[in-house]
Amino acid sequence: MAIFELWYNTPTLEKISENMELFDLIDGNNERFVNVIVDCIGIDDLLTYRIPEDIDIQIGDILSVPLGNRQVGAIALQICDTTQVTDTTTEIKSVIAVVSSGIFPKTYWEMLTLTADYYRTPLMQTIKTALPPKLLDQSHYRIKVKRENIIPEKQERESYKLPKAAQMVWEFLQEHQDNSKGISRRYIYQKLGRYTSSGLKELQKLAWIETILELPNRPKPKYEDIVILLKAPDSELTERQIEVLTILQHQGGECLKTQLYKLAKTTSSMVQNLADKGYLVISKQESLRLGGKSHTVTRDRPKDLNANQDAALQQILKAIADCHATHFLLHGVTGSGKTEVYLQAIAPVLESGKSALVLVPEIGLTPQLTDRFRARFGDAKVSVYHSQLSDGERFDTWRLMLAGEAQVVIGTRSAVFAPLSNLGLIVMDEEHDPSFKQDRPQPCYHARTIAIWRSQLENVPLILGSATPSAETLFAQKENNSIYLEMPNRIGNKPMPPIEIVDMRDEFKAGNYSILSRKLQEAIAEMLENKKQGILFIHRRGYSTFVSCRSCGYVAECPNCDVSLSYHDPINPTAHQPKSAHLRCHYCNYTQIQPKSCPQCGSPYFKHFGSGTQKVEQELAKLFPNIRLIRFDSDTTQNKDRHRLLIDQFRSGESDLLVGTQMLTKGLDIPQVTLVGVVSADGLLNFSDYRAGERAAQTLLQVAGRAGRGEEEGRVIMQTYTPEHPAIQAVQQYRLDEFMQTELAMREALSYPPKGQMVLIHLSSEQEQAVEKSAEELASYLRQLANNWDVLGATPAAITKVSNRYRWQILLKFAPEVLPDVPSLEELRMLVNSKAVRVAIDVDPLTIL
Repeated sequence: MAIFELWYNTPTLEKISENMELFDLIDGNNERFVNVIVDCIGIDDLLTYRIPEDIDIQIGDILSVPLGNRQVGAIALQICDTTQVTDTTTEIKSVIAVVSSGIFPKTYWEMLTLTADYYRTPLMQTIKTALPPKLLDQSHYRIKVKRENIIPEKQERESYKLPKAAQMVWEFLQEHQDNSKGISRRYIYQKLGRYTSSGLKELQKLAWIETILELPNRPKPKYEDIVILLKAPDSELTERQIEVLTILQHQGGECLKTQLYKLAKTTSSMVQNLADKGYLVISKQESLRLGGKSHTVTRDRPKDLNANQDAALQQILKAIADCHATHFLLHGVTGSGKTEVYLQAIAPVLESGKSALVLVPEIGLTPQLTDRFRARFGDAKVSVYHSQLSDGERFDTWRLMLAGEAQVVIGTRSAVFAPLSNLGLIVMDEEHDPSFKQDRPQPCYHARTIAIWRSQLENVPLILGSATPSAETLFAQKENNSIYLEMPNRIGNKPMPPIEIVDMRDEFKAGNYSILSRKLQEAIAEMLENKKQGILFIHRRGYSTFVSCRSCGYVAECPNCDVSLSYHDPINPTAHQPKSAHLRCHYCNYTQIQPKSCPQCGSPYFKHFGSGTQKVEQELAKLFPNIRLIRFDSDTTQNKDRHRLLIDQFRSGESDLLVGTQMLTKGLDIPQVTLVGVVSADGLLNFSDYRAGERAAQTLLQVAGRAGRGEEEGRVIMQTYTPEHPAIQAVQQYRLDEFMQTELAMREALSYPPKGQMVLIHLSSEQEQAVEKSAEELASYLRQLANNWDVLGATPAAITKVSNRYRWQILLKFAPEVLPDVPSLEELRMLVNSKAVRVAIDVDPLTIL
């Protein structure tokens, strides 16, 4: 695709909105044609379409084009006055509409093609990852049962003696007959495979089913009525009419119609009457749906920097002024003021008319960081972009990025594809966080890798900030691929909180069977007495890890996955959590009511074991009846803006203790927190994963860093059954650098990243034998093909069955300097010649479980 030169015309919002309109198809005399890549699996060649006279198309535009009986998304790659189609009998169809214009400048296109190639994923699939949801949605077919044409008596239907394929399809449709809209034909093919086509044809002949074409429901701009004052009120009007116009004057002569109704306490007939008399006009105006703007913040000014902050900032500012793709590792301990450095680095970028991209690992961190940036730069300059925005909010925010105005975009990993044409700086905060890696859908990209490429392609500096840098970033710095900026001290030279290790084996020997050690209980009591606040970290949500019978040993397991069900107690039930005690699978979300006795032997001793956030919450309520708690995990933050609401409640002093999972280890800066407790550090260590030690050390240091950021000194109490573990020792002594050097040496010996490179191939199917056979055949082929990589497997995944699908995997290992010709996703699908087996590829996987 590199042969295609892409020209970029900066679009205004008005032009983009115009292009969203559907145009009539008109055959013109001066014919022009466009060659496009279409969003359709199996079609890799460029297709040619006629350009209607009244549609203006630029290279890189997103189009809607006809393909068969469907409408599909397409991207314009070439425009010409003649067509390569020589067969005069071939009909060249016309483009239906321009969906959006000018989003693929040359460097942006290069980034997408590089991503598709490196992560071995089809280009169109990669492009869809970069775009807002549904923008490239296709029309698709749904199959619906025509009940009015079906012979009513079952015996008479059976007399037809349906062929096997038709019978299977019919039974499948009967199982899903509650769906009034019909069943997606693609879904039927996915479930029944080769039987689908002939089965549907047979049922179609009998007129028992009908095929419905469902057009794509793409996002569109939102328009609202705005009232504009044309002339001042005079004596011809009534007193009430003059009052309405006076209120409109006070709004600057313009106001949303709905807002005017509220302010003037008037009606639509009154406003329309004034419009008829020529005093005002009602017109349509686009209303941008932008997330994260509802919260009011107080403006602030740049803060004085200490010597380390200023030294780091000066080097960054020089790279910005030189427009050079310099990569910085900003290694600052928790509380050292990294965010202030980001803010002061971004200020001159905005002043020069350029934009800044700020990436954060978690949605929960976005509101806090957004508030600080809005307080510094104002609402108009700051936008957020992440998956919890509505489709309309993501669509409008994405279009606002296209406007070319200087702005700051803050978002999670998908924001690395933000279409900012005048980028001046990229910041990746908490660069070590695994949330920056996408597991599904494909491509399984890492936002840090894309950010590095984008920095190089657009010649802009990249800041990778962290208190606990990843092994990959430390290795890159060691190889002189980045500039090391160190901020070893907290703001005001506040000391790092001392970390006390509690050996839970000693607690058990002393007769304390609580999940909270005596030392931690005493510290919480002292914190409450002094009216301070604390954070309690536990790595699992829910109430307990599993439920087991003490009589026969039966463990409640998910019927769809090879995992035990977690017990959830009805503490503070929400819309997403039943009011009764229940068991839930954290992989497929299967839920069942907690049985009162063992389903296998009937014993009443059917109890829960292990600890989750709910159990900790309940234990605290028993020990401290008056304590005010907020639980902060994925169960309590599913609704929109819940992250901000819960943190704001805690920050304002409405709670004494924040109990949560890893979500609260990132970026929380609350000066009142003096105590941090880690309920069980071992839960982070006990994984059969070569990164377990690195992740545990990073997480524990991050959560420890939440304490002692204010005037009061902090204190950290960490409970563990393995205080001798090297990661625990490194955390207690704040010696992460030494620990990471040992980790890198170990990985070099084993050829693990970053000293080696890996590709993980996943195979899954509802048919256990089919996936096993396909995995073994593929592994055998890869061994014959390979001359510079090792093939490990095929082996069953650590959790063999998830959501009723059996999972196998193959691991490829090779030297980092080698770029082997690993098969692409499309090639793997051809090699695995079974519709019953799905294939996925993960380049540079973070886990190999």
